[in-house]
This record gives sequence, structure tokens and C-alpha cells, in this order.
Amino acid sequence: MTAQNSATLDPASPVPLYQQLFLLLRDQINGGALRPGQKIMGEADLCLAYDVSRITAKRALNELADTGLVVRQRGRGTRVSDRLPPRPMKSSIDGLLETVGQMGRDTSVKVLFTGLRPVPADVAAQLDLKPGEEALQTQRVRALGDQPVSYLDAWVPSDIGARIMGQEPSQVPVLIQLEQAGVAVSSATQTISATLADATSAQALGVPMGAPLIDSRRVVFDAEDRPVEVIRVLYRPEMYQYEISMRRVQGDNGRAWIPGTPAAVPQG
Repeated sequence: MTAQNSATLDPASPVPLYQQLFLLLRDQINGGALRPGQKIMGEADLCLAYDVSRITAKRALNELADTGLVVRQRGRGTRVSDRLPPRPMKSSIDGLLETVGQMGRDTSVKVLFTGLRPVPADVAAQLDLKPGEEALQTQRVRALGDQPVSYLDAWVPSDIGARIMGQEPSQVPVLIQLEQAGVAVSSATQTISATLADATSAQALGVPMGAPLIDSRRVVFDAEDRPVEVIRVLYRPEMYQYEISMRRVQGDNGRAWIPGTPAAVPQG
């Protein structure tokens, strides 16, 4: 019955305390620190652990329940849900992939961490690994001038990562390092959505907790369809935008737009 997080709340932040607490607990669930069926701190324990009021703790737990991440039962406490919330509808935009080579040339990078760590449950599922199995993690911040643009969190299976471990941190994206090391990258799936900054990304990007961010996630596969990289990139929306070129064509059902060559454009 634990909230396993050393982060603290910021009373001076413009983000309400209940929302900060909701984000901390949500990230523990999504990251695997709190597992399905596990009982988590109740209102009284959260008040003591994070120095918040009973109303704040209750509202944070209610927000988690509203998103389907926890189940609250009178007399039994609050437990992480055994059933994940429904998956969102997906819409394909062909070719909408970040041009990592261009990003590497146009921005500077600061490596926050690189090394082997136990992989969280959600990433383990994407890499076909067991939760807690070690994988190579790289955390970076990309900046345009002196302004942070994106926070990158990449995971690579340890046997694949061994090909690039020991290299000096550089501007080169992990994907390109893998290709230079002989990994035959063949395909990828990518989702783009919106999220709110948690404690880690807020500090890395210099924004308040709860600030809106663009959330881009990609799973990269080799020529044998093995997942070789999972990367999540959080962008400051005022510093980054996707630009998509489109062409107007005649189709079977009349004229329609189709995507041309897209570009990922940092905003100065």
C-alpha cells in the first residue's frame, strides 16, 4: 500500500495540488511502480506523505478513478484497476515521422542519463521484454539555442544496446547510432497526442508541472520485425510543430487531400 515516488509537490506552482498529486500517482501506475490490483495510499496516508489536505487527496484519487486507472471501494480502499482504460481511436498519417537527422543537426543535446535500468511494464510490453528486465535507457534534452525543445526517453533491449554502450555522449540520436552499429532498422509505429508535464519532464524542459506538452511515442522495428527501440519525446508546444505537406488529388469518391512529404519544424 505504497506510492513509490520521491517527488514532492510544489505549492507555489500555478498547477493545483490535486492535479500535481494526480499526475504523480498516474505516472507510478503507467510506469509499473504501482501494479494492477495493488492497493495504494488512501486519503489519510496521502495527506501525511505529501502534506496536502484531505480534500486535495480525495480529489486526486477521484480523478484517477474517473480515468479508469483505479477502483475505489468503501471499506476496501483504492486499488489499481485490473482493466486498462479503452484504447483511443487511431488515425494514420503516412510518413509523419520526426526527421531525426535534421533534428540532430539543428539542435543541441544534453544527455541526462545513459545506462542499464530495469524496464517499466509499459515499455517492456512494447519491447517484448519481461517487466523489470534490464534495458539500455537514454534520457536527453534537445534545445534550440538556449531554449529546451524536447525531452527524450529512449529504451533499447540490452543485447542491442550493447552495440552502442560505452560510446561518448554525442549529438547523434540513438536511432542513428543503432544504424551505424549495424542494426537494420526497417519500420516504426508512432502515436502523437497531448499530455501534461510531470515532475521529471517539467524540470527537464523548464516548465511548470501540469504544463501542456506534445507527446510523441514511437516503436522501431528491425528487418525481422523485432522491436529494437521505444522512444517517447515530449515537446514544448510553443517551441515545436508538425508541418505536413498535402496534395489535392482526384479519387474514386471525388477530390481529396493526401499527405505529401512532412517536416518536423522546431519553432525559434
